[in-house]
Amino acid sequence: MKTLRRRVSVFLFGLLAYVLVAPAAPAYAHGVGGRQDLPLPLNFFIVGAGVAIVISFVLLGMLWTAPRLQDGPRERPLPGGRVWSAVGGILGLLGIAWLILVIADGFVGESGGSISPILVWVLFWLVIPFLSAVFGNLYTAFNPWRIIGPVFGSGSRSNTYGVWPAVGAFFAFAWLELIPTFGGKPSALAAVVIGYSIWLFGWVYVLGTNEGLLAGDAFTTYNRVISAIAPIGRGQEGAAVWRGWLRGLPVLPQWPGLTWFVLVMIGTVTYDGLSGAPIWRQWFGDLAFNVGFNTIAMAAITLLVALGYFGASAVAARLSETGRTPMDVAHSFAHSLVPIGLAYAFAHYFTLVLFEGQLLISAASDPFGLGWDLFGTAARAIDFTILPTTWIWWIQLAAIVSGHIAGVVLAHDRALSEFPARTAVRTQWAMLGLMVALTGLGLFILAEG
Repeated sequence: MKTLRRRVSVFLFGLLAYVLVAPAAPAYAHGVGGRQDLPLPLNFFIVGAGVAIVISFVLLGMLWTAPRLQDGPRERPLPGGRVWSAVGGILGLLGIAWLILVIADGFVGESGGSISPILVWVLFWLVIPFLSAVFGNLYTAFNPWRIIGPVFGSGSRSNTYGVWPAVGAFFAFAWLELIPTFGGKPSALAAVVIGYSIWLFGWVYVLGTNEGLLAGDAFTTYNRVISAIAPIGRGQEGAAVWRGWLRGLPVLPQWPGLTWFVLVMIGTVTYDGLSGAPIWRQWFGDLAFNVGFNTIAMAAITLLVALGYFGASAVAARLSETGRTPMDVAHSFAHSLVPIGLAYAFAHYFTLVLFEGQLLISAASDPFGLGWDLFGTAARAIDFTILPTTWIWWIQLAAIVSGHIAGVVLAHDRALSEFPARTAVRTQWAMLGLMVALTGLGLFILAEG
């Protein structure tokens, strides 16, 4: 009888959520990346995506009645161990070459066609994390600071900082990419990479290579949490293993600052989408081009995302009837936001990788913009017809919805593990509302951008 009542309550709440979402104000078709109209009015997609998430919540409440992911990955060896080892070696060489090229470009390159902006903002910032979400943490092998780090400090010392320094570093890199006009200049990027290297080697000296990079390197933490989604990982001896999708997330260590790191991931890309939309310039006029205003706006939007998450966590703590504090719940469920952070980033930057990434082919022939043509590809132009724009929209839509459904699954599974069965499902009502709202916001941003 209790099970029946619980299932009925889940169904009724799902129906209520649908009623709240369905009457969304009508919206007219907007341009996908400014290239063509949506195939249907935007509110169709927002309502449909919201309903898909609500239905997934209802089905989970009815059919997923015991935790299944909390024991972490179930590792099975994959064939081709030598191949994976060779890939790791190649990535290490590429990482060192990346560091040298970015620094060298700052001294000899010409900003009109040099390689460092592509290496930093496409390859390093986007491609490696996206691939790590499928193939496991590629950044560990690529990371040039990990390769050089033992020169400055070895071993491992107690890390009382958690990942808080990495939170600040990630926000700073997002600021550099999104707000100032000099973020794409080779000289600025070289200076940033040199300064960042000094910052990281300082942490390595204090805490040792592993803990120092965990604390100070935004991208060690970023790729670590993103790669926990991947079905492929590395076993204790470094061999490739099959782990299963999402299974690495529930067993992520709850480092101090991790919750805020994930919230900054979501908040900064949300700011990027909003600030690039025409409505942003309509709202704020000339302020939309002011560095100080945009810096405050990025921080404020991140804080608003955090406020929504902490509010949902407070509701969950109260409804759980366990005496848990809201912050304890927020830290425990932070891993469920990681797929949303990845979904936002992938959906928003997919076209950047698809189109701007092609510039790597021409830049390889003329890395410093000096008129070289080493491989005969310097004149290659971007092919904007490589994928139809309608397909791009559907890929972005699938990424947003899949990320939020994955978040619902992870939150539901953690709730079953940490809360009594009679309250586990209802603790997630506010979180469901947050995820539906974030889905709608994400689609609106994509369509407006």
